[in-house]
This record gives sequence, C-alpha cells and structure tokens, in this order.
Amino acid sequence: MSDGFDGSEAAESRIEKGSVKGRAILLGIFLAILFSAVNGYLSINLGWSFGYGAVAVLLAYSFFHRLGGGSCRRELSFVLISSVSTLGIYNSLSLIIYMLQTEAEVSFPLWMGPPKEAVLAGSLDLGYWITPIAMLVVTTAMTVIVGVIFTYLLKEEFIESERMIWPNNAANASLVDACMTGGGSARLVGVAALIGFSVTLLQNIPSFWGYDLTMVDLSRFLPKGALFAVSLSVAFAAIGYMINVKTSLSFMAAGLITNLLIAPYLLSIGFVEYSPDIMAYYNELLFKFSIGPALGILLLGGILLSVFVLVRSRLSKAPRKGADAQQSLGYLELYKILIRRLVSNRKYLLIVLTVAIVNLSLVWFLNPFSPLPRVYSLLITAYIFFIGSFIEFVLIAKMAGETGMSMGVMSIFLYDVPIFGTGYRDYPGYTIYPFFRPSPWVSSGVLPYLKYQEQYEVSWRDIMKAKIVGWAPTMIFSVLFTLVLWKYVGFGTPMMPAVSLIQGKVYLTMMATGSFVGTTGGIFPIAFVAGGIIGALLEVFTPVSMMGLGMGMILPPHYIVPFGLGGIIRWYTERRYGREFYDEKGRLIVTGLMASSLIVQVIMTVLTNFF
Repeated sequence: MSDGFDGSEAAESRIEKGSVKGRAILLGIFLAILFSAVNGYLSINLGWSFGYGAVAVLLAYSFFHRLGGGSCRRELSFVLISSVSTLGIYNSLSLIIYMLQTEAEVSFPLWMGPPKEAVLAGSLDLGYWITPIAMLVVTTAMTVIVGVIFTYLLKEEFIESERMIWPNNAANASLVDACMTGGGSARLVGVAALIGFSVTLLQNIPSFWGYDLTMVDLSRFLPKGALFAVSLSVAFAAIGYMINVKTSLSFMAAGLITNLLIAPYLLSIGFVEYSPDIMAYYNELLFKFSIGPALGILLLGGILLSVFVLVRSRLSKAPRKGADAQQSLGYLELYKILIRRLVSNRKYLLIVLTVAIVNLSLVWFLNPFSPLPRVYSLLITAYIFFIGSFIEFVLIAKMAGETGMSMGVMSIFLYDVPIFGTGYRDYPGYTIYPFFRPSPWVSSGVLPYLKYQEQYEVSWRDIMKAKIVGWAPTMIFSVLFTLVLWKYVGFGTPMMPAVSLIQGKVYLTMMATGSFVGTTGGIFPIAFVAGGIIGALLEVFTPVSMMGLGMGMILPPHYIVPFGLGGIIRWYTERRYGREFYDEKGRLIVTGLMASSLIVQVIMTVLTNFF
C-alpha cells in the first residue's frame, strides 16, 4: 500500500456529482436537531440512541424527488450524513447537574459546572452557566477536529479491508439506490409520525387541567411492597419493538420479577422502607438493591462477555492470508502509519500539536486532577491524548465496521483504571477527561461513507461539509435542550427517570471515593459480581439478553409493560410476515411513531409547567 493517504481520490474522481441545494442544508439541519432531541432524551433516560438514516433518506426523497421536481444521489446523501451527524454533550452536562443536585458532598470547579446553590435553586442565570458551557463546547470541538484528522490519515487502512463493511450504512446505501429507482416507503414514516403525534397530543392535553392520561399506577391493587405502573406512551412501545424480541422480553421479565416478587420480599424482611409515593419507593429499592446486580450485568457482564467472545474467536479462526491480512494490522503498525503521515503533512501536524498544547496547557493551569500535583495531571492527560485515545479509536472503528455496533466500555480500562491507579480520588477528573483527548467516535461516522462513496456519490469534502452542517447546530442545541429538560421536566421523575445518570452517579462515586460499597450498602460488591457472572452466563447459554436484564432491573416500573408489548408485537410480526418485515416496513413505522411521540411528549410537559 502506498504511504500516501489520498488513495481514494481516484474513486472520488469517478463520482458524477449532482448539486447540493440550500433545501438539502435546511432539511439536514432540521433533521439533525430533531434526531438530536430524540436521542438526547433517550440517552439521558436509558443510555440508548438509535440511527435514523433511513428516515432521513426517505424524507429527502419525498420532498426533493417527488415534490421538488427531482434530486440526485449526492443531495440525498448530504441530507442523510448531516441528519445523523449530531454532536451532543447531553450526558456530561446532565451528569454534572445531577451530581450537584443529588450529592451533598459533591462540588465541581466553576469552569466545569455552576455553583451547587444555583443548581439547587433551579437557576438559569447566564453568569453561572456561561463558563462551564463554553469550556465543554470548545474542548468538544477540539476533540472532534483531531478525531477527523486521525480518520483522514488512516482511512485507507480501514475502508480497503473486506471485513469492514459497516452493515447499517450498507443498508442506507442500498436505500439511496432504491429511492433513485423509485419507491413509496416514505409514506409509512409520514403516516406513523402522524399517528404518534396525534395519540400523544390527545393524551397530554388533559394535563393542562391536572388529569394525567399518560401513566396508570396499579400498585395499590397489589400486596404491599409490589410495584406495578404502566406508561401509556406510544414511543416506549415503539422502542420495545425496535430493540428486538430478546431484549424487550428480557427487560419485561426482569422488571416484573424485581418489582412484583423481589420488592415485596425485601420489604417483608425490612431491607427496604415502604413509601406510598411510587417514585420514592422505587428509588429506595433501586439504591438499596437493584443498582448492584444491574450494574454488574451491564458493566462487569459486558466485560466478561467480550473476553469470552474474543477467546472463542481466536480459537476458532485460522490466521488470515492475502488481501485480508491488512485487517490484522496491530496498534503499533497503525500508530507508525499515523505518525509518518502526520509528519509528511505539516498542516495536519500543526493542528494536532496546537490542540495538544492547548489541552496540556489547560490541564496545567486548571489541574482537573487536583489534589494530585500538576505534573501528574499533565502526564495523565498526555497518556490519554497520545496513547489511550488512539487505542480506543482503532477499537471503535473495527467494532463498528465489522459488526455495526460500538460501545465505550473499553474506556474503563483505558482511562478510569489508570487514573484510579494514580491514587486520584475525586469527581472532576473522572468527569472531564473525555474532553481532553481526540474523539474516538468520529471514525464510525465518517469511514462508512467513504467505503460506499460511489453509491452515495460523495467525496471526503462532501462528507465534511455535511458533518459540519449537522455538528454545529446540534452541539449548541444539546446544551439548551438539556437545560430545558432539567429546568422544566426534572431528572429522576416519571417523565425523566434519568437511569443513565443514576448509573453514572453510582459508578462515578465508586471511582471518586475508592469505595466499591458506594450508595447501596454492604450488599453491593457481592451483588455486582454475582450480577456480572449470571448476566454473562445467561447471555451465552440462553436466549436471555443481558442488556434487557440490566435495564429491566433499574428502570422505573412504568416502562416494563410498553417495552414488553413492543417486543411481543415484534415477535408476532416476524412469525407472521417474516424477519425481513422489520427491515422493509417495521423499522420505518416505529421510527415515525417514536420520533413524533417523544417530541410531543417533551414539548407538552414543558408547556404544562408554563400554563
């Protein structure tokens, strides 16, 4: 392979490009903000997010090709790329707010978060927020810039591998083909969105007069200590359909067992204290029991499962030869290629060095790992920037390319464990370090479009323009949206259970205090380890989903039935119409239902606080 990094230019020169008009930019921005709102809400509450690329393609096709007098592949692709290029800081900002709001002993420096008094008072005074928000936005932008450069310099090593197929993006490329040759799937999305909008609006309108038609609490009809409430949300039933049968049904089973069997038993032996307020009792059960085994399943179980799968794959596959051997390039070889190409391109080298110097200078002056000496903060950040982030970059690129999935669990070993090993025990360092390293997630959002660039009819420059169109507005929107959710909906409410924040709080407390007992009492270590082992074993040897088990144990009882109902409907449609029904119609229908329902749900909740 050539040592240059413009090997794909020949492919780009063969692309017959149509024009991208202003309408594509406007639609891309609108969809990016819409999808950012939906995924921001889901990410804070569930720790999940979904891709809506197919919906973006179909909407662009409907508006441009059907109603706008025609379009081209490049224009549809531009809308697709920009709409899914969301750059949010929901999780970091919301976790800082949640920690300040719920932990009496926690405080952050003013460049990271507002004063605790401002959060407890629910103040949105700009003077409290401008510095930490500016810090998060600027450092996020710098991490993305370096991530883009790493992606560009190593793109050939990834896209030329036969194993790197990015299955989700391959499907979107086929969808663009189908649209250009005719199709009417867009009406499914439109009709489903109209249904989700109408049903959710009708449910929420009575809230103006104090009537809640969105949830039903049936706990009072059951033995004391049992929890059973039902959210009548179309959106959560749609999510249950989308996340597949095993996960949805595992979720429902774990939730029913926890809330109907375990909860009353723990109450009978005096382990938890009863409250007639369902959310108060749920929190008592969560922090006294559920969070231990659930985190064990989600964190330790995922690690054990990854190790098992890795060992099995190593034992079952023979060494590769020939064209696919390049996939076996190790971290050292890829790192050498990156350095060599950086040195040969002064512009990119200057940008990377500038960002590195700025980051290290900020760390020196701000010392986020205080009370460790500044030199320790500098060394930790240097490791994160130059070594840890590169390993994670390669891992995420390979996972996304080969399986279509990616996860950040490896950050525990790459960053948290080394930081913990230095003896650092406080909250700011474990919260802020992701903003001082090149983003490892850029690769999975850019490389697939280069892999299928002839089908999409896009070049590297086209991809970057579309990315910026999505990144810029959604980064600002994510800040405003998070503050609105916190101020007018609240974290830890039936509408915003904020489960990802609860998990983050417990994990962060363990690392920051060095105590693995955490907030759940002496049972936590045993429950954590047992949950991890049992979850991994069930995932490997039974149809049970480990993710479904963990989430079912810690989400409020309101969501058990709608998630399970979605899974049952998915099971029925697959048996009745075949598994291809989901790809052809089901995914489009539930995406329309979920997106419209969630948006209306959030907007109506905010409006009821004003009126």
